[in-house]
Amino acid sequence: MSESSSQQQRLSGRAKFAVDMGPLAVFMIAYFFGGRLAPLLGGIAGQDWSISEGEEMYLAIGLFLPAYFIAFVYSVWKERRVAPMLLVTGIIVGVLGGLTLILHNKLFFYMKPTIVYTLFASTLAGGMIADRNFLKIVFDGALHLPDSAWRTLTKRYAIFFAVLAIANELAWRYFMRDCDLTGDAACGGEKHWVNLKVFGFTLASLVFTGFQAPLIAKHLPDEPAGEN
Repeated sequence: MSESSSQQQRLSGRAKFAVDMGPLAVFMIAYFFGGRLAPLLGGIAGQDWSISEGEEMYLAIGLFLPAYFIAFVYSVWKERRVAPMLLVTGIIVGVLGGLTLILHNKLFFYMKPTIVYTLFASTLAGGMIADRNFLKIVFDGALHLPDSAWRTLTKRYAIFFAVLAIANELAWRYFMRDCDLTGDAACGGEKHWVNLKVFGFTLASLVFTGFQAPLIAKHLPDEPAGEN
């Protein structure tokens, strides 16, 4: 397959943003506005739909899982390949989200970011020990950098993911320290954790990635003279 055909199969910027952020948007809308939307939708359907305080997480997960599945299928269909990080994250999301709903225990979903970030950090670190650069594989030819630059980026991302894993573990344990994680009991700290998970970690990832721009720009190959 030629490089041009490979590029044609990549998601556009808007499509990638929708794949990455769409399921999160569904989660946030369901979590923060589900209690208001459910009665309205139930009225349209002629049913009595209501969400009690404390049940928001279950509703959000119940809508997030199919949204993530749709985003995953769309990504595979458009790119004609399975993105490794999307697949791994999807498996973890499916298992832990499913356990949360089946066992009615929010602990599994609170720990999901910890498990995902720990897996990413350990995979990158383990790859470096085994002399394999998994970060380069994830970028799949989108960046052309020397091995020394890839090693530096890999070290930084491994440390960053490890920090996020620790931060999530400390955060959910602190915010939910006085809460019953099983059943439908409301927890005041849960909303703080949701905001941190969706907005805080996402913003931290964007800022961290932005700080890698000088390193990437420094090692990008020069464009051949005369090339348009």
